[in-house]
Amino acid sequence: MRVLLVDDEAPARSLLREYLCAHSDVVVVGECANGFEAVKAIGEQRPDIVFLDVQMPKLDGFEVLELLEPYTAPAASAATDSAVPRQGSAGAARPAVIFCTAYDEYALRAFEVHAVDYLLKPFGRERLAEALARARSRLAGAAGGAHAGGPGEPPAPGGAALAAAARGAGRYAERVVVRDGAHVHVIPTERLDYVEAQDDYV
Repeated sequence: MRVLLVDDEAPARSLLREYLCAHSDVVVVGECANGFEAVKAIGEQRPDIVFLDVQMPKLDGFEVLELLEPYTAPAASAATDSAVPRQGSAGAARPAVIFCTAYDEYALRAFEVHAVDYLLKPFGRERLAEALARARSRLAGAAGGAHAGGPGEPPAPGGAALAAAARGAGRYAERVVVRDGAHVHVIPTERLDYVEAQDDYV
């Protein structure tokens, strides 16, 4: 798998590269320190997976994804610099995205843009391996013509009501992000048998 690292902090990129060395099927094809570099590198390198920071100079992680989306116009917050072309085409698949950030408040938004996983810094080797496993599964599904989380995909068993509330008509959640104090848990919907909510508590 071809992997691109995008983070404005060099130590974070170095640590991630060190962790990835333990996975024989991973090849790091490049590193980027800001969003502009990321858009250019993704268009040129065509990575399978992008490890993407959220808060970066010039363009944040979500603005990078907006510039990669061939069918959606950039949001008002996206950069309008003409030197940054919109990447992607109708025949080009967007890489699997794994967000890596120290901030937990972007977790829900990350899954709204179909991120494979959300790694909250600091994370260890085991957590990274879990994210890679999810990326492999996503890529295998896309290669087989079954893109996870796409329109029309049936919800996971027992998660129909939750999926409808989280995604709206025709789109279903693959995972639920639950905050427990300082920790954030990502729970696959197929593991949910029952969900009850009252005010701000679930």
